[in-house]
Amino acid sequence: MGSGARVRQFGNKHMKRVRTIIVLLAMVITILFAWQANSPAFARDGEPTCHGMNLLEKLKKQNPAAFNDLLERERQTPNGRGLLWQIQQPGTPPSWLFGTMHMSDERLTTLPGPVADALDEARTVVLELEEIASERKMQMAVIRNMGLLTFTDGRSLDNILSKPERQLLRSVLQKYGMPYAASRRMKPWFVMLSLSMPVCEMQRQKAGFKAVDAVIAAIAQKNGAAIVGLESVKEQFQVFASLDEEEQRRLLLSSLYGNDTLDDQIATMTRLYLQRRPAALWQFALYLNKSETGRHNGKENAKEAARQQNALKNFEYQLVTRRNKIMFERALPLLAKGSSFIAVGAAHLPGKQGLVALLKKAGYRLTKIY
Repeated sequence: MGSGARVRQFGNKHMKRVRTIIVLLAMVITILFAWQANSPAFARDGEPTCHGMNLLEKLKKQNPAAFNDLLERERQTPNGRGLLWQIQQPGTPPSWLFGTMHMSDERLTTLPGPVADALDEARTVVLELEEIASERKMQMAVIRNMGLLTFTDGRSLDNILSKPERQLLRSVLQKYGMPYAASRRMKPWFVMLSLSMPVCEMQRQKAGFKAVDAVIAAIAQKNGAAIVGLESVKEQFQVFASLDEEEQRRLLLSSLYGNDTLDDQIATMTRLYLQRRPAALWQFALYLNKSETGRHNGKENAKEAARQQNALKNFEYQLVTRRNKIMFERALPLLAKGSSFIAVGAAHLPGKQGLVALLKKAGYRLTKIY
């Protein structure tokens, strides 16, 4: 089999897996959008806008059983609906937990009344990354951690991608106005991350449209509230840098094949977010992950499907569950003082290991406000 055929075979096999990765990234990784917004701009005429179709409507028509299963799984997820929760404990002013979507869509960045009111009452605003509030701090943090995102042993993507794979990467990078020569020294995970935002969203943020987290940070600064981060840039980088090189390579190739579907994915996610349904967002991601190999009975296909599922479970654990525990522990001293507004990716809220559940188990009273 030629290398070009192997690339096509890889794309068909792993197309669905990348869709889950993209959904998870948009929901839970802040660094992606902060980095893209601060990276070198390329000129575009007019105001950039994003468009896409609702994939759930398509699913409902083409596969009603799968659509109904998604809804049932959403219903079974604890704390599966709601984006703003009030956190209370006796003798302490209330705090709030808000789930964000790291995009610049005006429907997202125009904060609903209850969210804006809670933010105005907060003395401390808690973000995933403190650096969101300062372009200079973000740039310096990235520079300090360049060793995590670039090759340091003299190698480049030329050494781990075949010629057809490099040609595919070049064509996708061209859409983003990013030359291959400037990207070849980056590790596969970082190139993948750089291509995980639709071109239209990158254009918007480069044109000055801020994502939700940056809008919240700007309001906090205007209000004179303290801004605190729950994680460091290094920690968010390490989520990906800890993956072995072959896994990074697979993620990169998957992102290349899934790039032309990003607008539809983001459009679907945005609809669910505006409906305040973070659990549905998560189930949508898991549905998209269903591998074609899992639908066959062949032994090799079954093994490959199992391997992919195990890899994804580990990635989900590192990306969400493990970080939930860290965020929870670091938020406790801030909650003890009260009047804190915690804004993190919406996927961190629902589920048995979500932040809402963890806080309830810790004895806090949580009330869904919005």
